[in-house]
Amino acid sequence: MFHELEFRHMKSFVAVVEERSFVKAAERLGITQPSLSLQMKKLEDGCGLTLLNRSPTGTTVTRSGRDFLVMSREMLKRRDHLIRFTSVDKTGIELPMRFGYSPFTDQRFVEEARLGYRDMVPEGPFQTSSECSAELMRMVADGRLDAALVSLPLTEKDLYVRTLCTEKLLVCLRRDDPLAQGASIPQSALESRLSILFARVHQPELYDGLIRKLKHIGINLHPTEFFSGPSAMQNMVKSGCNFSLVPESVTLDSELTMMGIEGLHLSVKTGFVCRIPQMSPVLPMLALRIEKRCAQPLRFELRKRPSAAVTGDYLKPIKIAS
Repeated sequence: MFHELEFRHMKSFVAVVEERSFVKAAERLGITQPSLSLQMKKLEDGCGLTLLNRSPTGTTVTRSGRDFLVMSREMLKRRDHLIRFTSVDKTGIELPMRFGYSPFTDQRFVEEARLGYRDMVPEGPFQTSSECSAELMRMVADGRLDAALVSLPLTEKDLYVRTLCTEKLLVCLRRDDPLAQGASIPQSALESRLSILFARVHQPELYDGLIRKLKHIGINLHPTEFFSGPSAMQNMVKSGCNFSLVPESVTLDSELTMMGIEGLHLSVKTGFVCRIPQMSPVLPMLALRIEKRCAQPLRFELRKRPSAAVTGDYLKPIKIAS
């Protein structure tokens, strides 16, 4: 590992790649060409890689160099963001930070937002609100919240949106249900038993997309019970014999399990939203931090797994049309 790697190495490397010339890159950086060449040699020796192809006709980047270029640009961009909010006064946010999340948001991501903000703005209070996605989007749009984690898609056009992760939507049912012993839920069981859904007003675009997706394959849903959060949904499933849909990250009651649908792929996206006019360097960096947390696999104990094996048919997520 190259322990002497510094931002100046990355800045110099980017300049050489973009200028395709050590001479031109040195002029751009305001240093001598021998000094630049020495920097690049130390960089390559330290990494144990050839990052640049040198020839009389110019300098090109190697395959390893292309990967290093992507990371260098990202690190330099993050450094610039850090410089811009060195002091709280430069964050562009009126303290406290007001952050929202929907009831179905994985709590790991909410906690990552809290920790990330504390790292970047140590003295800044962090206040949270939990609401349905549609209301959270309105609260961000009208300035009542600085940012929020919501279920996508959305129709608000004046918001910055970063998709953080996609997770499967599975059928939630009682563990003692006979169908829980199978490999997956037959599509034929959905029309009569998938009657518990989140209220359309909570996320109209997602709700309509699900209904359209199912109708396209001949399943006409007529939900009769509606919920606003995981606890209410689970109580409804436990009290009867009907099904609901649930993101795979939700922790279930021990009496319940979740399973895929045979031959059908449903998914939901979680997004980070904030207002573009007031967007400060803190917010996109906070979104990036949460996105990296999203990429980490769920620990086994985070939720109750299905009691039976699930077929691989449903493992590929699909995009729900908005």
